[in-house]
Formats: sequence, C-alpha cells, structure tokens
Amino acid sequence: MARTRQPVTGKFKPRKDRELRPDEHHLGWDRALQEALDNIGWPRGTHQAQVEFGAVIDVKNPGHVIEYHVTLI
Repeated sequence: MARTRQPVTGKFKPRKDRELRPDEHHLGWDRALQEALDNIGWPRGTHQAQVEFGAVIDVKNPGHVIEYHVTLI
C-alpha cells in the first residue's frame, strides 16, 4: 500500500524569558517550518504544498506570541 500525504505541523515556543521582538517573528516561524520539514514523512518525490503560518497569542497590553506553528498541507 502506498503511503499517503498527511498534513504535518511544526511548532516553536520561545523561552518565557526571551520573547522574540516584533522584527524577529520570522525566526519563530522559521524554526516551526524546519520542525515540520524534519518530521514530514511524505513519500519521496516533488510535492506542491500549501503552507499555513499560525500563532498562539497572549493578548495583554502589549500582546505577544507564545507559540509559532507552521502546517504543510
């Protein structure tokens, strides 16, 4: 039976004592994307994929991102 492609999500949580600055948010998504790629498990070959970027945000004044996530579909 051939393996099928399933969505895979990578996550990155910055340390509580080292939140990313607004100009560093890409670093959180970069780490989450790399985790998704490291754990992709798709069959060999070239795949067209949709990439969804998301975050869990703690809204205070100001708010901050507590988890970055990237899903490959």
